Amino acid sequence: MGAGMGGLAAAIRLATMGFEVEVFEKNGQVGGRMGRLEAEGFSFDTGPSLLLMTDTYRELFAFAGRDLDDYVKLIPLDGDYRVTFGDGDTLTTRRALPEMIRELERIEPGVTPRFYRFLEDACHKYRLGRSEFVERDFDKAKDFFGLRNLRLLLKTKAVNNYYRQVSKFFKTEKLRQAFSLQTMYLGLSPFSAPAVYALLPYTELAEDGLWFPRGGMYALVEAMERLAVELGVKFRLNSPVENVVVTKGKARGVRVGGEAGGEEIGADAVLANADLPYAYRELLGGQADSDFRLRRREKLRYTASAFMLYLGVDGKLDEMLHHNFYLSPDYGENFEAIFRDGRLPDDPSFYAVVPSKTEPGMAPEGKDALFVLVPVPHLGPGVDWEREGPAFKEKVYGMLERRCGLDRSRVVYEEVKTPLDWRDDYNLEEGAAFGIGHGILQVGYFRPPMVSRSVEGMYFVGASTRPGTGVPLVTIGARLAAERIGREVGV
Repeated sequence: MGAGMGGLAAAIRLATMGFEVEVFEKNGQVGGRMGRLEAEGFSFDTGPSLLLMTDTYRELFAFAGRDLDDYVKLIPLDGDYRVTFGDGDTLTTRRALPEMIRELERIEPGVTPRFYRFLEDACHKYRLGRSEFVERDFDKAKDFFGLRNLRLLLKTKAVNNYYRQVSKFFKTEKLRQAFSLQTMYLGLSPFSAPAVYALLPYTELAEDGLWFPRGGMYALVEAMERLAVELGVKFRLNSPVENVVVTKGKARGVRVGGEAGGEEIGADAVLANADLPYAYRELLGGQADSDFRLRRREKLRYTASAFMLYLGVDGKLDEMLHHNFYLSPDYGENFEAIFRDGRLPDDPSFYAVVPSKTEPGMAPEGKDALFVLVPVPHLGPGVDWEREGPAFKEKVYGMLERRCGLDRSRVVYEEVKTPLDWRDDYNLEEGAAFGIGHGILQVGYFRPPMVSRSVEGMYFVGASTRPGTGVPLVTIGARLAAERIGREVGV
């Protein structure tokens, strides 16, 4: 159920393992949040826009006996990622270490040895975090709380506060911000996220770097769909699942609405790529609530949501690179407004992408496609989007004009997405664009499991289950879920 990245990756693995796989997707295209919007000659990736940890996708294709490069071309990005601080100063990241060091030393003289120690520490967290926590399915409490794991957690300081951990290596507020903003990818605040997420800037700088698929991020989705079809996977679009059919405590199939009109499909196992709280409440009727480690859904903490603008611009955005982060002058207050107060920030940080810088075909000749993401609170009493949405859009346009050099009169296409759209388009609880949060009590063993303990044959994949949010982690989760189905259902 669901053809997001988790559903696609799991379908590929299960088909390769010999299962007959049928995928039901409520929307008219595969990809879930990693979708594509096309209008008036412009092409936009609707969700994820940073490609990291490409080995996860290469391994997926290799598992199926294919080479990723035969399906999609990945372009390495260098100098296409800029951070603009509140005072207008900038930092452009570089793949070449000497160039990166020059950038850092310009901002914080003498930082080089501390930067190397930061990379060493982040590398340690990446290696151990990935092998010992991210790529493991903690089926039993003892798997997570064993002495070895506890020693690793203490040794890596993985559960420390992320921002405080970064601050140990950098003296200036600018570099502390530059190496902590990456939690925005996960809808988290760096002031409350676990320190293990130092692995994010490490993957950008040292492990694999940033990439962009030729044709946009959706080209990776198309490559996975093509491979799945080659392996015999059947896709049924515009076919929302109404509920999972459960008989005597076992998932026996699904009842499908939409074009299928109430058809019941039998199955030996059911894998849900829908957002987990929605899957439990709507698809399972709440009968498997005991699977939640925190027992009650209302106690779960959610990530931020996102206010989005997809803009077609007549002319070129010469002042911008491919990836651009604009940080608020009140960096800490920005996150407090979102996560502590649940209100719209007064002077928000935001992320702006111009994919046509790398892939000109994503905009008509002489024009640019501009994708803007502003982290905002998930749905709650603090924001009335029907009332406050228009004014907030005007505020974002003002920031684009002031900080990015955008001439609003040149905007020839506009599409807006608010947390209400994230909720309605993808059934995301509270409109939280990145799913369930990653506080220390919602990671590892504490995160909702990928297999139901009360409904036999029921499995889950996606951002809100293990190992967590982010396209690479969801892809890894698909492998863990498929392996679990292979062991328990057999083929």
